[in-house]
Amino acid sequence: MVLSLLMFLLLSLFPCASPEQNNSRECLEDTMEFMSDLNAVEPKAYAIRMYDSLGKLGSNTLNGNTDRLVSYSECLSAEAPSGKFRGQYCKLQIEQEGVDYNIGICVPDSCHEEDVAALVILVWIHLSASASLGTLDRSLRCFSLQKHLPAIWTIKPSDRRCSALNGIRVLSLLWIISGHTSQMTSWQNLDNPLEWKARVPSNPIYIYSRSGPFYLGVDTFFLISGWLSSRSFLNMLRGSEKGLTLHVTVRYFWNRLLRLQPLHMYSVCLLVGLYSLVPWGAMWEISRFQVNNCRRVWWANLLLINNFISCNGWTWYLANDFQFYLTTPLLIFIYAKSKHGLIIFGTFLFLASFTVTALLSSLFRLPVANPSDMREQSTVRYFTEYYTKPYCRYGPFLVGILLGLFMYHQKAQILKSKVQAAAGWLCAMLAILAVVTLAYTLEDSPNSYSPAAVLYQALHRTVWAVAVGWIIFVCEEGYGGFINWLLSWGVWTLLAKISYACYLVHPMLIILYNGLQETLLHYSDMNMFYLFFRHCLMTLVAGLVLTVLVEKPFQELKQSFTAAGACLTPPPF
Repeated sequence: MVLSLLMFLLLSLFPCASPEQNNSRECLEDTMEFMSDLNAVEPKAYAIRMYDSLGKLGSNTLNGNTDRLVSYSECLSAEAPSGKFRGQYCKLQIEQEGVDYNIGICVPDSCHEEDVAALVILVWIHLSASASLGTLDRSLRCFSLQKHLPAIWTIKPSDRRCSALNGIRVLSLLWIISGHTSQMTSWQNLDNPLEWKARVPSNPIYIYSRSGPFYLGVDTFFLISGWLSSRSFLNMLRGSEKGLTLHVTVRYFWNRLLRLQPLHMYSVCLLVGLYSLVPWGAMWEISRFQVNNCRRVWWANLLLINNFISCNGWTWYLANDFQFYLTTPLLIFIYAKSKHGLIIFGTFLFLASFTVTALLSSLFRLPVANPSDMREQSTVRYFTEYYTKPYCRYGPFLVGILLGLFMYHQKAQILKSKVQAAAGWLCAMLAILAVVTLAYTLEDSPNSYSPAAVLYQALHRTVWAVAVGWIIFVCEEGYGGFINWLLSWGVWTLLAKISYACYLVHPMLIILYNGLQETLLHYSDMNMFYLFFRHCLMTLVAGLVLTVLVEKPFQELKQSFTAAGACLTPPPF
């Protein structure tokens, strides 16, 4: 097909046979005969010799051997059976991407210098057109449903990462959806808010929906994100010949931006478009607040500073996550220079985060758990002064980085016996129990703010991350037991693939549902359970659609236009 197209182009170039063009016509006919003989079912020997003698890239290119010279004697020895022409040696001088080199070709001896130049131009045009069509084809294939849907449904555990991560991230996401369902509904949609406050915030049975504890699911995501970020950057360094360079670092940040931002910004546009069209009910305040903010400060999400300037309130996580990613190369650079230096610097970062959190908590008398009424001043301060700020939330991410560094470089088995594993499990479970229990027992009222509440606020998220980090580590070591089996269940793999989209869209659906209500909802355990179940179902459907139509195509586009081996770090969702 390529040869046929080339013949057509040659015929187009030489449409007539005037006396001035006899040489070109003869060259054309001989070239067509050569290509026909080469493309035959049984190619002729002379055509094979002419083709085989073409200049090819040799060895020792790093030292300047860029010329691709023809096999001179093989070219001249080729003669057409018709006797009309023989092989003729020609040398072309090419300049490509700042490099000059010579390339040898073998053409019929009836071709003159002008004919060869015209032939080269036609071939170049053909190759450029083929490359453009190939690029267009690859771009269109990036939006193929037939390709992306099977990739979502196929359950194949990853050999590169801890398989328990999928279970941890999906269960954490479900915990967050449950908490948001309860929290956002209780803010203004209940007809019995006093009953809800009397029952839910004070009873550990409702840990799945109380504001404080379910927010720990976000700290789990920060832990996973730190773990993945360190491993991703280390993998990029391993593939870099020059080690840690500015180019590698910039590419690492750029890959992260391209991984997060397409779906993130699409969700902002979706919120503004959707909320602008729906007919709101009596509970429209939060919905109107969200859409008005995004119309004004959408650029904050684009720049990933929306943890300071709010649009799509729940996407503050992505801003923090990217800002934390900026520290990963620095920590790994210090680790490469000195492990003791990393310990000192890591300790400083932990203490700095703990200190700032403690001071803010004491200054503003922040509650241990977020209040249930969005109209309360303590709730506003909880979010604006503490909850969304990177300097208060860095601890779990740093735990993830350190854990990732340790597990990446530690090839030998650490745990030698079940006794060691059991002791670690006991400590981790006690830490988790303490973090959750103290959220219900510490006194954090504005009138009596205890030092214990300050200390808890500063430390509990990092302690939680250490405990969950132990679960990741022990599962990799082979001492996960039933927990590892549960977290490695195949269905989590499927849900983890759409979890990023689910995180972005689920608050949008909850706010939309609440905003469309014309009457208040009555709180009961059964009503809240069914509300959570409906939100989960709608979130999974919407998450699947967004993953297949937006997230996956943009990932494919990025990979199709970058060099092979570029690493995309998945978000922890």
